[in-house]
Amino acid sequence: MSETDNDAFETRSRALFQDSVDGLDMRIRSRLTQARSLALEAASERRRPWLFGWKMWAPAAGVTAAAILGLGLWIGSPIGHQAATLAESNIEDLDLVAATDEGSSDAIEMLQDDIDFYDFADKAANSGPAA
Repeated sequence: MSETDNDAFETRSRALFQDSVDGLDMRIRSRLTQARSLALEAASERRRPWLFGWKMWAPAAGVTAAAILGLGLWIGSPIGHQAATLAESNIEDLDLVAATDEGSSDAIEMLQDDIDFYDFADKAANSGPAA
């Protein structure tokens, strides 16, 4: 259909609709108006709790999402893993200190257990750069 056909169709449809509305008696018009008002009231009552609920729960949902995101970043961060590694190394350091506090014989025994390593480290430090 062309533009002129659309305009003619619209004009004719509007005229037929207006004639059908004008042809109704006042009693039927009044009942239609009352039914329309009741339908609009019922529809607005159904929507009102959702609208209030949406405005009330949206900020709470945002805060909850931010808290979950923050918790996920905090748990998954490398700083958390590093802290656990540092705690383990601190315990090992405390074991070394505790072993040397008991007496000099324990410290000497510990050095004698790793004498091959200390010999290798000494040779590697004094040999200079590798060719």
